[in-house]
Amino acid sequence: MKRTTLATLIGAAAIVIAVPFAAQAERGFGRHDGSHGEHMKAVDTNGDGDISKEEVEAFRSTMFNAADANKDGSLSLAEMTAHHEAQQAQRKAERQARHFARMDTDGDGKITAAEFASQPMRGMERMDTDGDGVVTEEERAAAMATMKERHGKWGKRGPGRDVAPEAPDAE
Repeated sequence: MKRTTLATLIGAAAIVIAVPFAAQAERGFGRHDGSHGEHMKAVDTNGDGDISKEEVEAFRSTMFNAADANKDGSLSLAEMTAHHEAQQAQRKAERQARHFARMDTDGDGKITAAEFASQPMRGMERMDTDGDGVVTEEERAAAMATMKERHGKWGKRGPGRDVAPEAPDAE
């Protein structure tokens, strides 16, 4: 029992420390919004463009301390969960603000019907393979088959995700 509890706590601490890096991976390493560069700047404390082991260790310590809400030097599941949820909420708010700013083309803090209607119809453009302005049932089915093939081949988030997890040791 003690072995399982200790393993769970160590795993939970590792997750909290890894959250910023996992979040970057989940977002595609900032390909679209430049956030990866900002994340690396936060780790690169001396600003020389290189990330040293000491800088990573300092960053990990900062992340741990941010998650340790009661400052007792350890993380509870509740602290880890609250920290993770706060980070998710912050990322969601940032994404929404960027999306709103893209749609608010005149920058007046409001999205008019014209601004809303002027947004590209990427899904329509992708599925309308013959370019006639109509997505037929056959085009929809082909698009769905392509998506299913992509997700079936790569899993939900990339290569290796469709492999079944190994069975835990029987210790």
